[in-house]
Amino acid sequence: MNPDFSNRAASTNPNLIPNQSTYPPYTDFPGYANSMQQQAVYPQYAETIFSKNHGKYVSIYLSYPDSVEWRDRIFKGIILADGRDYLLLKDDDGRTVLLWLVYINFAIFDEDINF
Repeated sequence: MNPDFSNRAASTNPNLIPNQSTYPPYTDFPGYANSMQQQAVYPQYAETIFSKNHGKYVSIYLSYPDSVEWRDRIFKGIILADGRDYLLLKDDDGRTVLLWLVYINFAIFDEDINF
């Protein structure tokens, strides 16, 4: 990478560098403040979602980047317990599976979940 690229780009075309922040973008459209008050969304961690949904069937998609055999895996089962960094599932074969949340990509629930 060329460390001088940004300096040359700014000197040749000053429009390439934004003059104001873009976070959050486009907040000046009509009704933005009202829509944000109606849709209050609070951030939650994965373990919080799992702890509120014990006994529900879920499909957990995980990736293990350092493994050739276990690169991408899907585990399906009922949530038994969870902790700060793990999830216990009872799979379809009756086995209890311990999953580390650091490897999780996403989860799909087959039914409505509790927030």
